Amino acid sequence: MQGDHCSRSPVALGNSASFTGLFSSESGDMMASEDSDDAKPWTPRDGETGFPGLFRSFSREQVEPLQANIKGKVPEWVDGSLLRNGPGKFDVGPDTYEHWFDGLAVLLRYNIHKGMVTYQSRFLRSDSYIKAMEQNRIVMSEFGTVAQPDPCQSYLGRFLSRFVPRTFTDNCNINWAQYGDEFYAVTDGTLMRKVNPNSLETLHKVDISDRIAVHSTSSHPHTAKDGTVYGLGSRFSYRSSYNIIKIPPHDQDVKGDPLSNASILCSIPASGTYPTFYHSFAMTDNYFVFVEQSAVINLLKVLYAQLFFKSYIIGMEFHDERPTRFHVVKRYSGELLPQIYTSIPFLSFHHINAYEEAGHLVIDMCIYEDGSILRDINLKDLRNGVKPAQFGKAKRFVLPVGETIEDYRGGSRPNWLEIFKADVTLKEDGSVYCVPQVIADRNVEFPRMNYELYNGKPYRFFYANGGELNQKLLKVDTKSVTSEEWFEDGCFPSEPIFVRSPDCKSEDDGVVLSSVVDLRKGKHSFLLVLDARDFTEVARAEVEAEVSFGYHGMFLHK
Repeated sequence: MQGDHCSRSPVALGNSASFTGLFSSESGDMMASEDSDDAKPWTPRDGETGFPGLFRSFSREQVEPLQANIKGKVPEWVDGSLLRNGPGKFDVGPDTYEHWFDGLAVLLRYNIHKGMVTYQSRFLRSDSYIKAMEQNRIVMSEFGTVAQPDPCQSYLGRFLSRFVPRTFTDNCNINWAQYGDEFYAVTDGTLMRKVNPNSLETLHKVDISDRIAVHSTSSHPHTAKDGTVYGLGSRFSYRSSYNIIKIPPHDQDVKGDPLSNASILCSIPASGTYPTFYHSFAMTDNYFVFVEQSAVINLLKVLYAQLFFKSYIIGMEFHDERPTRFHVVKRYSGELLPQIYTSIPFLSFHHINAYEEAGHLVIDMCIYEDGSILRDINLKDLRNGVKPAQFGKAKRFVLPVGETIEDYRGGSRPNWLEIFKADVTLKEDGSVYCVPQVIADRNVEFPRMNYELYNGKPYRFFYANGGELNQKLLKVDTKSVTSEEWFEDGCFPSEPIFVRSPDCKSEDDGVVLSSVVDLRKGKHSFLLVLDARDFTEVARAEVEAEVSFGYHGMFLHK
């Protein structure tokens, strides 16, 4: 519960009784003194060995690279850094964040070189983090947590604060993104923080809404072969819209940061009264696919939350009477196709892949049949070991494009439809209704694949978390609808990231990397290295340091 205290004294990280760090002039970074807990040997904490232990507050940074203990053999061609991001600090003074999405961001780096691994971790020094540490309380509201007015304000000041728009959070705790030669911690808002990928030092703040007119963005952009980055952003108004954002490759000789030339390639009008929730989108060789889901943002409830100190999550609604709609945009012209594509109501966080084949768009996604997952992952339930009611199902949707649509006239069913494992119906009003088919034999989330060579192209394999509580790593074969697994009791693997071999001879020729939180007593968390072909363990790099669970990341090649 959030306390009604008036303490302004800063607090240190870990178990230190006083704040002993200093802020550097460039980035606001806090450096630990020799008297802090960071100078003492790290030991695992006992008593949180099960699933709830994933949601304890991260307390101990590892600023300097720490040599890992290697078991097995890391292939020497794996040369680069696995960068991770996610919520890690859930308690500030007497206050506790209420939702898993809300914790203060923790950045991790596993640097791999010549078969050796080092580990680093740091809190993202966002304004949200710095102010929380200074005031020893939650200061800025997040998705499922509302920050109460400053208890030291006068009664009049606290009353008037109801009518002042909340400051948007820069707690960028979802993913990493690369624009040109710069790296950013990002979230689904418009704020992002530039980060040094080697030291994990937090640098300056960037607001993409200063460049283009959007109120939110997706934390899963796509990068084309020429270095162009495409994103997705919403604009909220009486007639909301979704916008494909284009960020061209950055010319080092041109002044300004890589985001200074961002532009809107296409604007898609919202179909309903309220804008949809989204987290990712799809890109093929010739198209973008944006999915307008049945999960919507009730803007009136968001306004109510603003006025009466409620969390923004009350504005999230699932309308099971509202079919999902797919919007298709030509990638190079930005032209929005007029064809209407609909399907079953669902919510989705993550696309797996999309590609073009035989005049169709094939879109693979992890979907949920209702919106309960958003409330099931509140922090109180997770810390009490309450499992979410459902996890994502990998399903395939098929959209005929152009002249191919006529092949379905009069209820016809083209022979090649069988290869897609999905169904299509051309309705009397000319719209296309898509019935998805399952492409994985397990529940899955956090899907990744051979992005460099197969994103937007026909593919067969993807890697994901799956099983009960997503405690397993899976290699899914979409052709046979089977999967292989890695599992170790007491261990919780993060999103699996595929790294292809330099002379990649097949789609799955490479390794899969996953940061694994080991909650068994006396054990250490580790970086897991799997052979992506047969999904067997080839190495693990154990670190005698605290490791947070997190969400997403990227592999940065040397």
